[in-house]
Amino acid sequence: MRVFGLILVVTATLFSTPREYLLVSTKQFSVQGTTSIGGFECNYDMNAKDTLFFNQPNKTKKVIQSVPVKSFGCGNFILNNDFRKTLKEKEFPNVRIELSNFKKNAQNYSCDLTLNLVGKQKIYKNLPLEFDKNRLNGMITLQFSDFDLTPPKKIGGMIKIKEEIKLSVSLQTE
Repeated sequence: MRVFGLILVVTATLFSTPREYLLVSTKQFSVQGTTSIGGFECNYDMNAKDTLFFNQPNKTKKVIQSVPVKSFGCGNFILNNDFRKTLKEKEFPNVRIELSNFKKNAQNYSCDLTLNLVGKQKIYKNLPLEFDKNRLNGMITLQFSDFDLTPPKKIGGMIKIKEEIKLSVSLQTE
């Protein structure tokens, strides 16, 4: 009789706990900024096989990506070189992005983002994520000064990059 009771308790626990998860097939990280003459965007895409567990603190699965600075594509070699120089690629060849603590409430999603850039680490708690067309998308606004970086200038300061940049994270799900 005790065995039957134990099976009943285990079965009830398994079926009463929501097991929400998503399978990730592609990760994209983008940096967008504005200059005095227009905007720019630098991207990094990669295929991936990750599982995101929501509202399950005992599942400590994190999405961790070490992105080579030289792998960001900004559209042309001049922008690519400026981006690499600004992020001090020779000293810090990788940007490390970690997503963890995934949560889902009704239709709202969030996670924590840890960003390691130019030897500095910043943690952003409860980054809102939007789920649209099998993609989880999130964006944070950063300042160059958050990482002790100086926005580049060109042509004697005539072309300036604004202090504020946006980091976007997009996870394609299956």
